[in-house]
Amino acid sequence: MQRELSRQLAKTIVDALKRAGHLVLAGGEGEAVVRDLTTYLEPALEKIVPRLSPSLVMGEVTSTFGDEATDEAVEQLVEQLREALLDSDGVEDVYADDRTMERMIFRCLQEGLHKVGEHLDDADEPPPPISVRLDTLGYVAAHAARGADDATLRDALDRAAENVRSELDRYDAASRTAFFRPSDPDPEQRIDIEASIEEELSDLVDLGVVELPTLTRRVPIGQPLDRAQQKALFRTIDRLAQRHLSAALCPGSWSWDGADGLTLTFTPLAEPDERLVDVQTEAFTAELRQTDLAASLAQAAAPAASADRGALALARALAGAPLAPKPKPKAEPKEPPPPADSDLEAPTTQKSPAPKKTATAKKTAKTASPATKKAEAKKTTTAKKTAAPKKTATKKAAGKK
Repeated sequence: MQRELSRQLAKTIVDALKRAGHLVLAGGEGEAVVRDLTTYLEPALEKIVPRLSPSLVMGEVTSTFGDEATDEAVEQLVEQLREALLDSDGVEDVYADDRTMERMIFRCLQEGLHKVGEHLDDADEPPPPISVRLDTLGYVAAHAARGADDATLRDALDRAAENVRSELDRYDAASRTAFFRPSDPDPEQRIDIEASIEEELSDLVDLGVVELPTLTRRVPIGQPLDRAQQKALFRTIDRLAQRHLSAALCPGSWSWDGADGLTLTFTPLAEPDERLVDVQTEAFTAELRQTDLAASLAQAAAPAASADRGALALARALAGAPLAPKPKPKAEPKEPPPPADSDLEAPTTQKSPAPKKTATAKKTAKTASPATKKAEAKKTTTAKKTAAPKKTATKKAAGKK
């Protein structure tokens, strides 16, 4: 209770000094100044609040807060708060003297503490529930609350309450307001509850339970394409979509729209921005027109044809059929039979038949001189003797006998 009361009193003091023109804060530092004052208020109120009584409502002549000890504690607290304001980094300038600032701080404390005294009799009653209007949350959470059915929404609110150690008291569907009873009467508990609700409702969108509103644009292709051609161009167009349809606050996707067009679907994650949608669509369309779709189709068809041939070959192999007809072997020329053994001729070692002599060669052989014929005959006889040395040796041995 002291923590909540300390923050309320600190904010009341800062707002009063600002309205009176006694205090100028630096930009965006109002909450920091409130925290600085709270560090002094909270320990002091732990001693002051238990001494308060309902008789403070009637007022006392001799004491402002019920007894002299409490009065002294409040006066000391006023001085500490004035010094804290002068030393705070969030205070840009002060346009009042110390006495003026202390009077205003004292008046704020008196009014706040008197209100506390009025409600001391009701201190045993539980604090009122924290109400959260779902339409005031973020864009995604608000639309998820509108799109979800009643049972799904209540389950999400129950999970949000459990995450922050709270309890869902009730839900008013007409005003889309949820009421929670926190376990700790902390003013910052509201912030935790709202953050938990946003997280649970956003999960409904991520899981596809609830769909957000979308914006669409149509992009013409320029030529009709059949289903096979559209499938072949999938990777090419998907690369363009990843490059140009990926804005964080408004991501997009694409799909075929008939034979000659595409549909771009954008899902805003904040308030819809038509300009952002148009910028992404124009960038996507410009690069699509510069892309050679015919070349992309040819490139996609080449691997497909190769894969079909490979699949056909595998099917033939599994069926036991030859993968391809084997070429017939060419008939090789038959070798001539070896010549008969004789004393003058040796068996030839030549495997291939001798080339036929042409008519010119025959004429040359006929017109050769006797000396030439004799030399050729001598060479032939020598070659034969060399090829068959065993026979020659046998003949010589027989001559000696």
